[in-house]
Amino acid sequence: MRNSPIRWFFFAWFLFLRSTVVFAADAGAEAKEKGGKKSGTPAFELNKKDPIYITSDWMEVDQVKNTITYKGRVVTVQADMTMRSETLIAYYDAEMKQMRQVVLEGKVNAVQGNRMATGEKAVFDDKAKTVTLTGNPVMRQGNSQVTGTKVVYFTEQDRAVAEGDGKVRVQATIFPDDLQSQDKGDGAGKQK
Repeated sequence: MRNSPIRWFFFAWFLFLRSTVVFAADAGAEAKEKGGKKSGTPAFELNKKDPIYITSDWMEVDQVKNTITYKGRVVTVQADMTMRSETLIAYYDAEMKQMRQVVLEGKVNAVQGNRMATGEKAVFDDKAKTVTLTGNPVMRQGNSQVTGTKVVYFTEQDRAVAEGDGKVRVQATIFPDDLQSQDKGDGAGKQK
């Protein structure tokens, strides 16, 4: 039973669920502790309250490399956020106390409410508190969107930076009415 596949499956699942508490802390709670006010829900951030459901065609835990790998039509769901990719690799520290980084590759698509992000690669970095999207990245909220060669979302600050590379320029399409409606909290800014 020591090295059975079933044992590894439950170990991997437990480790992934346990570590998400560290790599994607609830930003609203952090803002409240700091005495600040947080408006709205941070985008593309897993929280420590709701369960995470992951499905894939294949999974492996590698204790030498400190990784958990999911491959083949990976779908990760937590509350109102759904992420899809071809692979998901979670890198954790040797003591298994926290997740260092989560990398999604291949047809990455993340949806949360009226926010959507697509690209070929997304990197959730715990230390930097960022989500970096590359490979024709597009970040959309309602009808507004931003594209470039790289988009970096700072989870604790609820802000994003889009970059070009000289050949590809940053492009933005902004609908002010949608943004005003979202700030006011009414349903007019939501996609139908």
